[in-house]
Amino acid sequence: MTSQEGHIKSFVKRSGRLTQSQKIFLNNKNNNINFFFPNEIVNLEKLFKNNNNCILDVGFGDGKLLTSLAKKFPELNFIGLEVYESGIGNILKQISSDNLTNIKICCSDAITFLNNYTENNSFYGITLFFPDPWPKKKHYKRRIINKNFVNLISRKISANGFIKVVTDWSNYSDRIEEVFSANDKFERVGDIYIFKNRCLTKFEKKGISLGHRITEFTYKLK
Repeated sequence: MTSQEGHIKSFVKRSGRLTQSQKIFLNNKNNNINFFFPNEIVNLEKLFKNNNNCILDVGFGDGKLLTSLAKKFPELNFIGLEVYESGIGNILKQISSDNLTNIKICCSDAITFLNNYTENNSFYGITLFFPDPWPKKKHYKRRIINKNFVNLISRKISANGFIKVVTDWSNYSDRIEEVFSANDKFERVGDIYIFKNRCLTKFEKKGISLGHRITEFTYKLK
């Protein structure tokens, strides 16, 4: 057991209603070459059968942004992490219908996956689009962006690698900036080229409809 094995989870699993097509892809996920449960250190070159740069997307939601990036940038590899079955079933369907070969889906939370199943310096980038803001003060400890997580990802991204975080909660954005500013391994930079003219996520559209300000952070290793 690693020192962070008993970490406070940044998510609560809820049973959502699945469509018939989501059920089909979930029921066959263990026979799907685009899906894996981690049980050993992930060898990215073996997983993708190439050594292209890989981006890890934490909590991909409905998967539309992730699959759009994979389609637009076939020279990059993508791993999507998700704990919710509806999202996994949905994106496996998208991957199949679009015949995407540069994206793999993993059922795991980010901290467990990064701590136990990845080598250091593995990823070109790590993205978190609209992580759960846990808006009540008593729940702030559940927010995934904290000092320990930032230290963890600093070991997992490659030289000149990046992390991108997007949120629509102002007090969370303040905390994100505070945590990264206190870490001397990162510097804030302009947006990475692959996210220019990206599509909006479901949570992003909801935040905009509620009048929330969307804040995007991109940090690179110094």
